[in-house]
Amino acid sequence: MGGIEWTEGVRNGLDVLELATPASTCTIALHGAQVLGFAPRGEDDWLWISEKAHFQSGQALRGGIPICFPWFGPHPDGGGRPAHGFARTRPWRLARVEALDATRVRAELELGSDAETLRLYPHTFVARLAVTAGEALELAFAVENSGDGPLAFECALHSYLAVSAASAVAVGGLAGSAYVDKTAGGARRRQDDDPIRFEGEVDRVYDSGGPVTLADPARAAPLRIEAAAASSTVIWNPGPAKARTLGDMTPEGFRAFVCVETGNVGDRRVTLAAGGRHEARVRYARQI
Repeated sequence: MGGIEWTEGVRNGLDVLELATPASTCTIALHGAQVLGFAPRGEDDWLWISEKAHFQSGQALRGGIPICFPWFGPHPDGGGRPAHGFARTRPWRLARVEALDATRVRAELELGSDAETLRLYPHTFVARLAVTAGEALELAFAVENSGDGPLAFECALHSYLAVSAASAVAVGGLAGSAYVDKTAGGARRRQDDDPIRFEGEVDRVYDSGGPVTLADPARAAPLRIEAAAASSTVIWNPGPAKARTLGDMTPEGFRAFVCVETGNVGDRRVTLAAGGRHEARVRYARQI
């Protein structure tokens, strides 16, 4: 279809898929099925990648949109299991790419359980990520329970959104929502009517799927993040003190992004019966 192109290539040693439409460009790494960039034509990238990100197989890559699955944060049992699960550090298979119309293209990637995942998470599953690029960026993360018993999991699309300055932006849409404040030992709190600002470390899991807006004075219009079948929103920025402890981020890197993550976390995890399927979706678009 005219104006729609896709090519496979390599970026910093990782296999990637490059999508191009008349409206935008998008880059996806097969490593972790991680969206690395999305830029409307004539605009800066909506996503941020750390200058010190690890472009290595088996390593978490800071930036873009990593997939947290099948748990979020540290595993409750420890045992040397990786933070945020293993989906973001595993190789995914490119299943298909197709033009949907004159301005949108969709890529689908797949990850199935194997001996290594079963060692960390004793359940069989098939996970799929569909990425649609056009005037907006849309992600659909689906999990199918291919086992005989129930399957419980957490998931989050951990989007690092590029900003002009973290201290200048505001996240709206969560007024009145309860949240867990991880910077205060997991205290339960409720968001007041003011938008969320970023002064120091912010690490909160909201009992809300949004929609959420990100207002940046350097952008003509806010970014709107709209989700479906996802009942948690995670807001994160490490702030200056924590940023200095992160080996894959420069000390000033925290100023250039905020994370607005969509998923099902904590008490809002998903449990699937044998043969069950769940699909969480998120759309990033300019607010009209």
